[in-house]
Amino acid sequence: MKIKNFVWALTALLLASCGAPKNIPYLVDIDKMSPEQLQSYTQIYEAKIVAKDVLTISVHTTTPEAGAPFNLGSNIGSMLPDQRQTSVGGTKLQTYIVDNEGYINYPIIGKIKLLGLTRKEAEEKIKGEIHPSYITEVPIVNVRFENYKVSVLGEVNRPGQYTVENEQCTIFDALAKAGDLTIYGKRKNVMLIREDSKGNKEITRIDLQNPADVLNPANYYLQQNDVIYVEPSEKRAKDAEIGKTETFTITIISTLITITNFLLTILR
Repeated sequence: MKIKNFVWALTALLLASCGAPKNIPYLVDIDKMSPEQLQSYTQIYEAKIVAKDVLTISVHTTTPEAGAPFNLGSNIGSMLPDQRQTSVGGTKLQTYIVDNEGYINYPIIGKIKLLGLTRKEAEEKIKGEIHPSYITEVPIVNVRFENYKVSVLGEVNRPGQYTVENEQCTIFDALAKAGDLTIYGKRKNVMLIREDSKGNKEITRIDLQNPADVLNPANYYLQQNDVIYVEPSEKRAKDAEIGKTETFTITIISTLITITNFLLTILR
């Protein structure tokens, strides 16, 4: 009878485990989507400047002296325009913080509003402010984000804050940086926390198994300072509570054994 009961219990366990893999894959049935459906989610993403962004701006000219006043003590004007550096000759490039109204305080020119512009749009705007009002040569202007970071927390293998070098990060890029979800992470209910330029928080729930949900550009492309939070499954939460109870129970038993041994020793 005991063997029979064991076989039934083992069979039930195997049957239950067969359903578990359904909760693991991403983008379930995406191969069944038509090319037209996939095309509807196509979008070329460009990050836009928001309040509190930290930017580096460099002005390149064939005559370094012409661009020098806009580079604040650096000889960056003599560099090639495709070089991305944060310092030149040991001098760190000037950074500019976008204020709450979307302005930066730029040398010579003064306040320039960059809020809501892409990097390319900001470059063109600064170029227009410099030429021809201050220099006759059309400069090459490079704008870079210095604080493009996303945070990934919860049931992932490497939670933390990650810097994005190329100013574009998808939700899968962020999860890959964090070592992917653990087996206990809820794939159907991932939380995206986003803050706008006025400090308002927007929370979106994303089902990583639903292609339409994931491929929505508003969810797929992350913005500066986005936070991804992966909730633990119910089983994980229960296991954690059981673990705490077991630890407490073991501590009590260990204490009782110690006291008993002590009493036996002194009463001999």
